[in-house]
Amino acid sequence: MEGFHRLEWMDYYVTEKAPGVYLLSNDGEVVLEIGRSDIDVGQELKALVSTVRGIDSKYAYFWFSYANSPFEAFNLHCKLWHRFRRDNFDTHPRPPQGESWPCPVDGCQFNMNNEI
Repeated sequence: MEGFHRLEWMDYYVTEKAPGVYLLSNDGEVVLEIGRSDIDVGQELKALVSTVRGIDSKYAYFWFSYANSPFEAFNLHCKLWHRFRRDNFDTHPRPPQGESWPCPVDGCQFNMNNEI
């Protein structure tokens, strides 16, 4: 995983329309939010931070990775959620509606709770 980038560089790095995952941080070290898009990670990421850019922004840094498919984006989202999760994070990532993909992390309670 390559490091975080400053928000003002988002247009430079995020150039493709593709599924993917992202992390947001206020200091480039502590992950405050983890998310994904099954269609266009750039659009999702820009929508999240476009209203908060500037001095008072909750986030100052981002990291992202494109995925080849919604399935791959879901798998990456799960792995990142397990790696960086904290008490303030939402519940375990869910697959897209209509899909019943299991979490790729061994022993994950999500798979057992959802009878996957």
